[in-house]
Amino acid sequence: MRPVRRILPHQRHLLPAQPHDARAAQPRTLRRRQPAIGTITTGAPMSITSNIATTAAGIARWGLRSVLHRSGGALPGKIGLAIDPELIAHLADLLDASVVVTGTNGKTTTTNLIADAVSASGLTCVCNRAGNNMETGITGALLEASSERRRTAGTVRVGVFECDELYTVRVLPRLKPTHFVLLNLFRDQLDRYGEIDHTQDAIAGALASSPETVLIFNADDPLCTAIADRVPNPRVPLGIQGATGTETSRMAESRFCAKCNAALEYEYLQYGQLGAYRCPACGWERPKLEAWTHDVSLSGDGYSFCLHLPGNTADPARELTLTTAYNGLYMVYNIMAACTAACALGASPSRFQDVLDAYVPTGGRMTRWRAIGRTVASDLAKNPVGFDRQIQQIKASNGRLMAFFLNDAEADGRDVSWIWDVDFECLAEAPGIRAFVGGSRANDLQVRLKYAGIDAPIVESVEQALASVTDEPAEDDFFAVANYTAFPPVVADLKRLSSEDASITAPQVDQTAHGEQAAIATGDELPAPAVLDRPLRIVHLYPDALNLYGDGGNAMVVERRCAWRGIPAQIDNVHMGDELDLATADIILIGGGADRDQLAVAHELRSRRDELSAYVEDDGVMLAICGSYQLLGRSYYMGDDKIEGLGIIAADTVRGDGRLTGNVAVKTELSSDPFVGFENHGGRTFLDECEHPLGVSTVPGTGNNGKDGLEGCLHRNLIGTYLHGPALSKNPDLADWLIERALERRLSAGDAQAEALLPLSPLNDDRELSARAAAMKLLP
Repeated sequence: MRPVRRILPHQRHLLPAQPHDARAAQPRTLRRRQPAIGTITTGAPMSITSNIATTAAGIARWGLRSVLHRSGGALPGKIGLAIDPELIAHLADLLDASVVVTGTNGKTTTTNLIADAVSASGLTCVCNRAGNNMETGITGALLEASSERRRTAGTVRVGVFECDELYTVRVLPRLKPTHFVLLNLFRDQLDRYGEIDHTQDAIAGALASSPETVLIFNADDPLCTAIADRVPNPRVPLGIQGATGTETSRMAESRFCAKCNAALEYEYLQYGQLGAYRCPACGWERPKLEAWTHDVSLSGDGYSFCLHLPGNTADPARELTLTTAYNGLYMVYNIMAACTAACALGASPSRFQDVLDAYVPTGGRMTRWRAIGRTVASDLAKNPVGFDRQIQQIKASNGRLMAFFLNDAEADGRDVSWIWDVDFECLAEAPGIRAFVGGSRANDLQVRLKYAGIDAPIVESVEQALASVTDEPAEDDFFAVANYTAFPPVVADLKRLSSEDASITAPQVDQTAHGEQAAIATGDELPAPAVLDRPLRIVHLYPDALNLYGDGGNAMVVERRCAWRGIPAQIDNVHMGDELDLATADIILIGGGADRDQLAVAHELRSRRDELSAYVEDDGVMLAICGSYQLLGRSYYMGDDKIEGLGIIAADTVRGDGRLTGNVAVKTELSSDPFVGFENHGGRTFLDECEHPLGVSTVPGTGNNGKDGLEGCLHRNLIGTYLHGPALSKNPDLADWLIERALERRLSAGDAQAEALLPLSPLNDDRELSARAAAMKLLP
């Protein structure tokens, strides 16, 4: 049995001054009692199985390093856990204190800053710095420390571990860390994580299994606060006090109250869903901050800000003025969390600025190189918020030269529809922009940039992109942004190119291959608008709630394809609580959302069921994706609860065993070629015999329910489908079908002006069709 530990004296300031609600009965002791600092310890005795596991893992580590000359990585941990699944718990007594860091963005940066601060304060740090953040990587770091179990007088050993969000449920019950840092929750790898609600449940369950662990969380994120409100742990809310005015975002993951599901109101918004929020219905709001930053200022040299640490507000040691050379408001959040956690673990606040000054990001992140005669800035971004932050930095630097690399390996997430939520449009405003795309999903990225008004040739490497801009002024920086598995090759190229003897070996890219049609397609030239008394009205329903899979891209595609033909069109976004006027609607688009968001929309649309049904039965054109497709049926399920649908189509959606996830193709009578997309849904939709499917899935076990082979529904001019991508980005014929039906409906209603626009004039869809062909190759 392991010895009982107690909180270290320097950690007492982190305990809440006043317990929160159900936490009033919680003890102030955070962990089992630990040996007094300065004593010599050998750790608690381990079982025979644990000793065998440790020995086997040690042999594996020695072999990797001495024979294969490789780092240990996660393999020793994998071997150790295979022998002893409880090995983390048996090794936890090596540590006097520990912190686990998780969240969608910033885990590696925050973890390494904490580790640097702990080490700089003279404490012995155990850390999975390489970013192996699964259970095996954390076990590997502990095994490394276990090779030196005896400690000299005065040694304090602190564990600092980055952890994948879903693996927290396996790590926390065994490690029982003294602290847990929750940075943020954004949409990421939806095919693996599922909806954010699932990630929230996993983290909340992990914390409940270790109730004495102090939760340090980003209170500016309502998704993080919702977790904090569900668990009994002592907590330290942190955030930015006051609007920074430095960054904005057009999208948010969720702006609905965690208590009553009403739409949240914001006093100010930093980016994503981060800011000062309050529910007007029930009063749920951002909690009072116990650690906060203020006076945030951005200059050409980076950020400066004041950070108040938890504790006595009159203590000058708790108030720090910090600067960082790294741009991006997300770095302010990372630094705030890192400093708060490091000081809780015993690091000195007075040394933290030195830690920031010496910090060097790992693996080429936030790095500047000198390659092929110019400065190249490289960084990692793996989801919409991450890419938006990089784009803001490029824009702030007046950047014109750039390359984006996108892969869809398992570690990246197979579904890349999120790129349509990235604000590439703001880059299109820059004069003389030269952009390139690469990676396994370069075709998808090329299409996305086309609809943003940016002509981006495909390159094989960052070297080829750099070789293609040698005619540009050498003082113009080049920006290379890549997602998870696409980033290491970019870094490897830049390392090689930055060496003194590096030379250009890659061919330049021909950027004139697409000619005039490509110029029109990217918005450089548009035909004179046709005569219409009123523009084609594209009604996008609830983009703030139902945009889980880049569904806002469908509205962009329809509007652009109209504009390239000279058809006047406008997008009318209808938000929660807005008046719904369908009298002049020509095309209605509605996407999918998380369960909580979809439920809020369901409540709102039920009061408008008759109006929406009348529109559909009058041959109104409509495209409904995933969750909204389910909502149009008679019923669907949210967990164990059966939810009443709108009953516009004769279908029911029932619960399924697992999720249907992957690339799909659908043979349909609407096109000579199959439609392609990505599906990710747990519900199984069954159509009545009176309903007509959109088509037949070419991949067995996919589609509406994985059984009958059908996909989607075609009800008059209404299309319901599970295709993401978004659905129209690689299926231009589907987008044009919607436009044609809308014009035909106008014509049948007596609008003679619509006749001149039919049939639709052809567009150059080479890039869309190349993306479709590339998607077809991904089918199982």
